[in-house]
Amino acid sequence: MKNQTKFKSSMLVIALSLSSQAFALDNPENVNQSAYTTSFKALDTNSDGTLSKSEAKKEKLFAKHFTAADKDNDGTLDEQEYTNYKSQAEQKVVKRVVKDSVITSKVKGSLLKDEGLKSLKVSVKTHQGVVLLSGFVETEDQIQQAGKIAAEIEGVKSVENSLLLKKD
Repeated sequence: MKNQTKFKSSMLVIALSLSSQAFALDNPENVNQSAYTTSFKALDTNSDGTLSKSEAKKEKLFAKHFTAADKDNDGTLDEQEYTNYKSQAEQKVVKRVVKDSVITSKVKGSLLKDEGLKSLKVSVKTHQGVVLLSGFVETEDQIQQAGKIAAEIEGVKSVENSLLLKKD
């Protein structure tokens, strides 16, 4: 009973956190423009107000995605192109992390509900929809059950079940 109360409290905190993050993502005005301006100016070594491909490649994101960021196809990035692309890339990462966190929470909650598992000894991590289960359980059936539970959660792409049998 105590675990259920803690779980419900945790889920409430997560839900509130996710809703505030979702609100921030839906409002691009919340993006800190001055941080982008500062990093843009630091990359603009010749101070011409644009970034050449060689200037932009000093930042990992633009080393790989310069062409995609160059919306007007002029071979340079102005501050608006730089800011827009960087902001979108950061929002994409935040959304992925939030989705992974939700999946992790759902898997943990489902494991806690299962009577046949000692789920507090099972660690759950999620990256890009891939769930990693690790820790120790008592039986082979528990390993299989945990994997099955995780695989049934919405958003899970695959499960890497690294659970081990506890040695006596």
